[in-house]
Amino acid sequence: MPEKEKSDSKTDRFETVVTVLIALVSTVIALVASQSAVASGNATSAQHDGVLAKTNLERVDGSSQAQIAQNERAFSLYRTNRDLYSLTIDYAVKAEAAGNKDQGTALRQEAAVDLEVSNNAYRFINSNYLVKDANGEYTSFDEQNFLNDQRQTASTFEDTSYDNYFSQADQLRAQSLTLGVTLLAWFISLMFLTWATVTKSRLRWLWLGGGALIAVGLIGAYGISTMVHLMGLG
Repeated sequence: MPEKEKSDSKTDRFETVVTVLIALVSTVIALVASQSAVASGNATSAQHDGVLAKTNLERVDGSSQAQIAQNERAFSLYRTNRDLYSLTIDYAVKAEAAGNKDQGTALRQEAAVDLEVSNNAYRFINSNYLVKDANGEYTSFDEQNFLNDQRQTASTFEDTSYDNYFSQADQLRAQSLTLGVTLLAWFISLMFLTWATVTKSRLRWLWLGGGALIAVGLIGAYGISTMVHLMGLG
């Protein structure tokens, strides 16, 4: 075979190889770009869902705090008038023991008013959250337990768990960024391969080798990353 024909044959094979590589790299670039766009879009969606869930939780907490304040006011009124009732009855008993029946009667009437106010206030308290002491007396309103139950009840009707969404959004943004970096590397590989097609000197082999090496390195890195993920190490 004449020398010129051999040279043309080698050139044709070289161009064929480079063309195939360019086609493959271009396909990979399109796939990576689409994955990066999807990851970015999903990150935005997850962030949006997280904001909505946090807004729902803030609304539940705000409503709960208002109810807690109402219960606390009612409990304070209940407890204060209950104490006044006990104290007034003690004075009434002492007055009657001292022979002052009229004063005792007046004190008992005042105590009855205090007891009525205390009982009325009790009706505005969610008694399921009242805390008792060893003597069975109510001492406080359990705010935290009330808040937790309100959150739990609300979670059955609306989404209030925002942490998972924000965590997912962070992961997806990191994934999109990683894909963006690899996309740049794929573009460099494509650039080298393109230079290999337009370069007529032996330098074209350098461009071909550089482009192919970058492509192989990226594929190897992707394979390792996939194995680590499947093994649960990353």
